[in-house]
Amino acid sequence: MTDVGTDQKILKLKARSVKMIDLKGKTVLPGFTDSHIHLLNYGMMLRSVRLYNAKSIEDVKEAVAKASRKNPKSWIVGRGWDQEKLRERRYLEKTDLDDTGPNPVFLRRLCGHIAVANSAALKIAGINRATQNPEAGEIVRDPLNGEPTGLLKENALGLVEQMILYDDKVVEAALVTASQRLLRVGLTSLHCIINNAQELRVLRRLWDTGRVKQSIYAIIPLDSFDEAVKAGFATETNDGGFRIGGVKIFMDGSLGARTAALSEPYSDQPDSLGMLTFSEEKLNDLVVRAEEAGFQLCMHAIGDRALGTILKVLETTSRASARRKLRHRVEHCSIIPLALMKRMRNLGLIASVQPRFIYSDSWAIDRLGKRRSQYLYPFRSMLKNGVPLAAGSDGPVEDPNPMEGVWSAVTRPGLTNEERLTVDQTLSAYTIGGAYASHSESSQGTIELGKRADFVVLDHDPHSVKGKELRDVRVVQTIINGELVYGS
Repeated sequence: MTDVGTDQKILKLKARSVKMIDLKGKTVLPGFTDSHIHLLNYGMMLRSVRLYNAKSIEDVKEAVAKASRKNPKSWIVGRGWDQEKLRERRYLEKTDLDDTGPNPVFLRRLCGHIAVANSAALKIAGINRATQNPEAGEIVRDPLNGEPTGLLKENALGLVEQMILYDDKVVEAALVTASQRLLRVGLTSLHCIINNAQELRVLRRLWDTGRVKQSIYAIIPLDSFDEAVKAGFATETNDGGFRIGGVKIFMDGSLGARTAALSEPYSDQPDSLGMLTFSEEKLNDLVVRAEEAGFQLCMHAIGDRALGTILKVLETTSRASARRKLRHRVEHCSIIPLALMKRMRNLGLIASVQPRFIYSDSWAIDRLGKRRSQYLYPFRSMLKNGVPLAAGSDGPVEDPNPMEGVWSAVTRPGLTNEERLTVDQTLSAYTIGGAYASHSESSQGTIELGKRADFVVLDHDPHSVKGKELRDVRVVQTIINGELVYGS
């Protein structure tokens, strides 16, 4: 960015070669950052069976049958069903899908932590009555005969998913489509949760050739960590281009799947505390190795028991100097009582949060009960107690439009008003907060001299509208590093 100032100051610098753009009073903000997005999954979702609006099991079956008629020999992959929104109010099973066509079928729940596979898919994956549960995963079984029902939880999803392979051209097309969609909502920087080495390789190539415009902070999966360390990689700082970020681990699951690890039983399932999918011992070892290698930790924790485990390990194992340098993150950080909040602050942890969860998790009070729901997404208290926020969508779990997140954080539909954020606080989490969480605050996050010229132009000032009108604010132009990449 060459300069910033008043009209009078800037117009004095105007030369013949300078192009002037009159925005006619529209609002300009720093480019938005999504601090937690599954870019390939989002792109694949746009190409697969979308079940976000399914209101019954029959709706799901019709969508799968339609896909089967189009491609009777290929895998049918979908996402977005939510048993809480289905008329039957139950999880899907293989028998719901077996008569929709001959295809193997694999459908992830909205949250991505539970999926259902039909009998054909289970057969291809070799899952039967004798198959053992993988570590930190569950093959749900019929209590009468022990046969798999088709429902898979957490790490058990990988047993089927590893059988669904895509060539580079499919991955490339999905990533490009996703990137272009995100330009329309003003996202100029993405913290990408990477699935595997193929995605990282293809995404880097697309960025190098200019087909993906956003700056990329690539958060690698745990199974790529050792190889990355051997190759000499570490968390890269202060650059607005393509860089290696942190390493992602899953401490637990999701509230929607009842696999988030809670310290007290679920209110609507009193025999369950959820699932801790990464042990304290393993985390202790990883903290040592990551800090030695110079890798930021990006730790998925939705339940308070998962977060408490993270804090306990970091308090005993992590080095203060490494924490200051690496800026470890907690992804989601959904249930956080005040005592855990203060421990997060003392450790200097960043909360990578998804404001639109507030709207989507309308059933969460039933899961947690009224007392615990006061600790659900307490963003205002987190800021008050010194916990930095970086905002994202967890797309394709949520709509990646940042204005959906702003509306949700400011209005808190379905939850108490005490934890509402202001428009400025929320926008800061989508700009300054994202830059800080990716070690790029010297080049991104604000409109300042010397920083990248990443802007969004909005049709309305979000400070001048209220309530649901925030959802209707639209991006009319997106500029990345001075280049107009969306709009006219």
